Amino acid sequence: MPRLASLRSGSRDGWLIAVDADRSRFLPVAGMTMQSALERWDTTVELLDGLDAELRAGIGAAFDPSRVLAALPRSYQWCEGSTYLSHMERCRAARGAALPPGHGTDPGVLQGSGDRFLAPTEAIPRGEADWGLDLESTVAVIVADVPAGVSVTAAGGYVRLVVIVNDLTFRNLLPAEFAKGLGFFQAKPLRALSPLAVTPDALGPAWDGRLLRATMKTWRNGELLGALDTSADVAFDFPQLISHAARTRPLAAGTVIGSGTVSNRDAARGVACLAEKRALQIQSGESPSPYLDHGDVIRIEAFGADGESLFGAIESTVEAL
Repeated sequence: MPRLASLRSGSRDGWLIAVDADRSRFLPVAGMTMQSALERWDTTVELLDGLDAELRAGIGAAFDPSRVLAALPRSYQWCEGSTYLSHMERCRAARGAALPPGHGTDPGVLQGSGDRFLAPTEAIPRGEADWGLDLESTVAVIVADVPAGVSVTAAGGYVRLVVIVNDLTFRNLLPAEFAKGLGFFQAKPLRALSPLAVTPDALGPAWDGRLLRATMKTWRNGELLGALDTSADVAFDFPQLISHAARTRPLAAGTVIGSGTVSNRDAARGVACLAEKRALQIQSGESPSPYLDHGDVIRIEAFGADGESLFGAIESTVEAL
């Protein structure tokens, strides 16, 4: 099964394209966007099978990641869990905040904006310098139409695609929004999606039906911040998140569900966000690293056991726009 991407076309949704496993060639999926493909998945799969054969035969144009939008340029809904508890525990401990009720036993899921995702090479607006812009390397799944009340056992069958995300956050805007008791809104700017979305079948052993099994690497200005195991230290898997989100209402095809910031309890593996790095530095008596600033270059990439880049890279420059 080929990888999927959205080629720039002058429209908000781009054109759906099929990309070969080497990320060297592509073919258009005629008349479709990523959203329409998700809504007509059976038809899409038939088309992709034919295009896969052509790509394997060496047919197709050269693939250039700089010419694509986010794999899914916009979505009806973005949901995010907090599944790596070490991230929450470290960050809250650093600011003396209590852990939420049900910590570790009931997934916390929030709903955010999905009306536009940043392209993988698009500039990241820094906002005001004192807002504290942070990166967050995240795994996410894109689902088909999910019925309300779906069981955990059945929920995994609705995963159609897997992506990685830079789920950006203005850290210094969070406290005031938390204090209102309504979640947060201004603290979450647009987030960036990987250039490629990959089906569970195409991921092979990197997808076990519940979790992505990969090494998530995050760089800031060429410095490796972390090389994290995406399948380790996970309190809630994707079927649990999907079932939780659909407990009282259905989810529309194209809903994106994120894992929350990837984090491992082994601090030697590093981090996937600056807030966690700062928390560890504070705990050890060091001066905390600064948040993102104008000119910083962020790269996020997930690798399979054989070293293959599974989704291509999100590589963005921070700009003071």
